[in-house]
Amino acid sequence: MASIQQDKIIEHAILSTQKLRASVAKSFHHLQDGTSNTQDDEDKIKAFVSKLQEDLSTVNDNYTELERFTASMVPLGDKAQLHNSGFLSLDPITDKTPIYTQALQSYKWAAKLHTHSTQALSVLQHSWSLKRSSGVTSLSSKKRKQQSTSYAMPASMVNKVIVQLDRQYPDISITKVQPFSNVYQVSLGRTLQVILVLRSLLIERVIVRAHHEHILKDDGTLDIWAKSRYEVFQKITDHATSAMLHYDLHSLPELSIMSFMKWLHSYINFFSTPCRRCGKHLKDNLPPTWRDFLSLDPYHETCRL
Repeated sequence: MASIQQDKIIEHAILSTQKLRASVAKSFHHLQDGTSNTQDDEDKIKAFVSKLQEDLSTVNDNYTELERFTASMVPLGDKAQLHNSGFLSLDPITDKTPIYTQALQSYKWAAKLHTHSTQALSVLQHSWSLKRSSGVTSLSSKKRKQQSTSYAMPASMVNKVIVQLDRQYPDISITKVQPFSNVYQVSLGRTLQVILVLRSLLIERVIVRAHHEHILKDDGTLDIWAKSRYEVFQKITDHATSAMLHYDLHSLPELSIMSFMKWLHSYINFFSTPCRRCGKHLKDNLPPTWRDFLSLDPYHETCRL
């Protein structure tokens, strides 16, 4: 109710401001006309002065009315202050850079989001407490769901799958990085090398580098975080990470790593295969670094969109 009344006061204040501006403009218009210095008719001079007094009286009345509406307005609290961002409202070209209005909308949206999230949290906490209290007595009688065994495969089975992949692709060499039991170095012909960090048969990290780039630091520790020095292999690393997530199947980890290795094998002729769409070998000084997840066709990063 108070906000509606405040809106009406603001509306009346705007109308009063418009009246004040119109009366001031009218007064200056009459002053601009003035009266001639050779005017002998005193009645016309008196009429001019009388008209000017009337205009100034109207200006004074409008100004008083505007002051009255301004005094009745409620000042904004601290929560509505924008501090330094409030100076954005002084921009004379707000039509071209409406930052101030967008900031106001963002603050309003954030306030609504905070209110709704607080209400949702209270409802969820209440429903969760009811669910826990009702399930305490029946928890012992229910059978627990068996945990997934995809992370707990024996090492012999993991080695069997790795050996099978190594035999399936003669132009790919898969070797274990000693003394680590879950890190493998995959050499893709003379094209590139890939470092795979596994958890059982699930791929956790992929790094693509050139053949002459070392995988160990000077102190002998494994370097699985440093990116390749070459932009082309950095992009392939990003694409390989996307492929790792695309083929990720927790229930079928063997199928997951086989699908990834099939996708990785499509890079065997990386530097000699043209783009499927534009037919060019180089675009923006880079070969086609993307391989489609289904067809395995090569594309430049801009051509695949």
